[in-house]
Amino acid sequence: MMKFERLFVGFVLLFAYASASSNEHAGHQQEQAVPDKHAAHRAAMQKTRYSATIENYSVADVELIDQLGTSVSLRTLLESDQPIALNFIFTTCTTICPVMTATFSQMRRELGDAGSELRLVSISIDPEYDRPDKLKAYAEQFQAGAGWDFLTGDSADVVQVLKSFDSYAGSKMNHQPITLLKSPDSASWIRIDGLASGKDLANEVTARLLD
Repeated sequence: MMKFERLFVGFVLLFAYASASSNEHAGHQQEQAVPDKHAAHRAAMQKTRYSATIENYSVADVELIDQLGTSVSLRTLLESDQPIALNFIFTTCTTICPVMTATFSQMRRELGDAGSELRLVSISIDPEYDRPDKLKAYAEQFQAGAGWDFLTGDSADVVQVLKSFDSYAGSKMNHQPITLLKSPDSASWIRIDGLASGKDLANEVTARLLD
């Protein structure tokens, strides 16, 4: 009887160990199956080249708010007599957005005195969180300075803006690195797809906007 009991206990322990191992393996597989919500951003950061195309857009006629809380007509702003560089960011992004914002700063430095002619515009694609105070702190973090507007607004208006520039991805997590350049004497936009460097953007601006 004692022998049978020992065999029985041994069998139970073996079964418990096998079950635990199976659950651990299943849990590990489940962890691996959890999607990376920044996958689109990380994929974009792997790209070292960019493409430039000329596009025609009808800018959404909406009222947005800048980092100082001032109401801004986007269409009026973008019809400025200054050359424009525009991108889309959100302040809680930890992947491509800080890179794109730092790239705008670097572009300005690369341009030197000519950089003062260029109007920079960054529009938040997370307007529910990125209210003016958040954008102001973000601008200060990157020492944005004068001539660089950070804009937010109603979610519906921001979506309309994104769609008007063929840049709506459905979710901020699918946000792609896009820079839009415009000369004041042109109705067309130069669309830069990809993470161009500050020097690359400065060269594009010099060649296409400041000649």
